[in-house]
Amino acid sequence: MQLRSLAHRLLLASGATLLVVAPLSAGLAAATPNPTATTWTGGKPLPPAPGLGLHRNEDGEPGMGVTPTGQFWIASDIAPYAADDPRVDPVAGVLSGADIWTSTDGGKTYKWMADPFAEAQNSFGLAGEDTDLAVASAKNSNGFYNVYATSLWIGDSGLAWSSDGGKTWQLNRLGGTPTQDRPWLAADGPCTIYLGFHQLPTFTPVFDSYDVCSNGNVPTSSGAALDPVNETQLTTSDFPGLSGSFNKFVVDTSPTSKFRHNLYQPMSVCKTQTETDLLTNATASNCPQGTQYIVAVSSNRGQTFSYHPVALDPSGATLVWAATVATDAAGKVYFTWSDSKNSYLNISSDGGKTWSASKKLNLAGTSAVYPTVAGGGGGRVDVAWYGTPRAGDSNDIKKMGPPTKKGSAPWAVYVARSTNGGKNFSVRKVTGTIHLGVLCTHGSGCNSDGSRNLLDDFGISISPKTGLDSISYTADLPTGAPGKAFTGFTTEQAKVTPDTAGSILPPAQSSGGSGGGGSSLAATGAPVALATGGVLLMLLGGALRRRLTTA
Repeated sequence: MQLRSLAHRLLLASGATLLVVAPLSAGLAAATPNPTATTWTGGKPLPPAPGLGLHRNEDGEPGMGVTPTGQFWIASDIAPYAADDPRVDPVAGVLSGADIWTSTDGGKTYKWMADPFAEAQNSFGLAGEDTDLAVASAKNSNGFYNVYATSLWIGDSGLAWSSDGGKTWQLNRLGGTPTQDRPWLAADGPCTIYLGFHQLPTFTPVFDSYDVCSNGNVPTSSGAALDPVNETQLTTSDFPGLSGSFNKFVVDTSPTSKFRHNLYQPMSVCKTQTETDLLTNATASNCPQGTQYIVAVSSNRGQTFSYHPVALDPSGATLVWAATVATDAAGKVYFTWSDSKNSYLNISSDGGKTWSASKKLNLAGTSAVYPTVAGGGGGRVDVAWYGTPRAGDSNDIKKMGPPTKKGSAPWAVYVARSTNGGKNFSVRKVTGTIHLGVLCTHGSGCNSDGSRNLLDDFGISISPKTGLDSISYTADLPTGAPGKAFTGFTTEQAKVTPDTAGSILPPAQSSGGSGGGGSSLAATGAPVALATGGVLLMLLGGALRRRLTTA
């Protein structure tokens, strides 16, 4: 073959290749949305339950989930100390319930659906201390995604679920040994739900799994308990010194992950050796020898666990529910935690066995506590936290100022996003001020001065359909009174709407390098450019071929 004939063939082949690649790049971008140039609604209260005469809810500490089709769900405690909500036990003041909301418009608006734990309409139930929610990853036989909620009372936890999109709910009391503390949920497939909780008084994490489809005929009017399909304990012999800081676990449900069905349980450990130390650490404000963050991993659907160190916090801080974990579609695992000053991320690419070095997420000169993480398509991870533009320990009154007082540190919800597996992040503020002053992270060890009004955790979910986030959180302004705190939401939107046009929220800032915004090929117009280049190359190749023919 002569060299001059090779040139036009290369031009034609290159042009044809670009024409083929252009639509493929658009398709890949559409399959894993990574939206850019978005805005946020700025934050507002979720609507109160109807018929109560409330102008806003008086809930707190929400959990949330999203269906594969992008329908968001939120569940939140009805605060047992709510100032105006009548669904609180008038005698002991320790029982209330849990409200559940859903959004079918991508998180722009939410609708109140139910309090499935109430003993009667507009009444309290055996619930309200701690609440969590999970959504099935596949449809049930009736074509719906099961929605699950759990809520704690002084003796046990209740499990409620809806198999018809929230129209009706089934309620069962769990068969675990009383008493329990802080239940969490994670769902897998159409029917499996995992419940993790602390077994008191040793604070041993226990995991129960249920198949609600096969047990759906258990009578509910008598409050009969579902029998767990499997129960596993992470015993004190596994982790002597396990503190009360074990947080919401996750199940890898991605069909493209080689670690599909793995369970990941984040927790923290003090360097102690006896059960007496364990009880002490459950309420201690620090670990004298440092705080070791650990993930427990199950690859056999919760039957057994292996344990892997993630990060060592030399400060010894022990926040209540300090760590959260998430997975992306490729099976990468993201672990977030805080030392009461900053929030950090560690990453695993081998199913939780080994972990990267800790990466600080919040910007210099700021503080960040209670990080919560969500995974999306391969390489997509979003972390939300309560943040303030003051550096220091969130519990330090000298740094943060007295709680609820004007001039004290203003707290808001912030989000960091990465679309390249955590290499780079962009950070932005997504609500207005939700709290002022000291934000206590010591749980029941906090003072009753309003510093713990935001409680201990909140939720973020990424819509698989749009790639946009919705976040549910707790706020206590304008009054700063505990009984007036409420559950709010803020949602990312692709375009500015009349509702958000007046929202004053700063643009994203980079953290850990440039490119954190993560433009996809489709977002950058790459398919059009590739196609244009392909046409030009083919035209040049054709012209060169004609010249060679006539030469």
